[in-house]
Amino acid sequence: MMDIMFFKTEEERLCQKYTALMDKAFKTALFDKEKSDKINARAKKILEQLKRKNYKGLDK
Repeated sequence: MMDIMFFKTEEERLCQKYTALMDKAFKTALFDKEKSDKINARAKKILEQLKRKNYKGLDK
C-alpha cells in the first residue's frame, strides 16, 4: 500500500487532500458551522496552491 503513495505527484496528493477536507467540511457543517468554516479555509488554501501550480485537474 505504501508503494502506491510514492508514485503520486504532489498535485495529486494535494487534490486528494482538498477533496477529503471539503467532504469533511460538508459533513461537519450539519452540526458545527464554525468548525466547518475552519476546515473549509484550510481546503481553500490547498486550492490556491493547486491554482498556482496550474494543476490540470481543476475545473475552470
